[in-house]
Amino acid sequence: MAAAPGGTYATDMPERAPPSTRQGILSIEQLETGLRIMDRAGSNLQSFWDDHVVAFRQTVLLAINETTEAMLSSATPPKWRRQMATELDDLVQYLELANRYIARRALIGEPGASEPRPPRSRLH
Repeated sequence: MAAAPGGTYATDMPERAPPSTRQGILSIEQLETGLRIMDRAGSNLQSFWDDHVVAFRQTVLLAINETTEAMLSSATPPKWRRQMATELDDLVQYLELANRYIARRALIGEPGASEPRPPRSRLH
């Protein structure tokens, strides 16, 4: 993750999200913290995505799986299924975006582009 103005990293700032309960999966709090970090003036988005794209991809895969399971449940009302179908389409687009980003890193020959890169700092 890029250093913020003054040379501090996002984890040195007061906005710390609790750790995810699943290895490699971002929590809601971590996703929200990431959005705040990306929205800050002077944020190095390239560095941010380099550090977090693999975890983001894993999180989206989990969300796709959980959304699909909920849609298949007979207990889910039809109205919710229609809403989930729309959300599933969005999740697939996020997955494709993450896949393209990872593939681009591999094409430019970035070492370890196809493997999770240890982040310089964490969202929590």
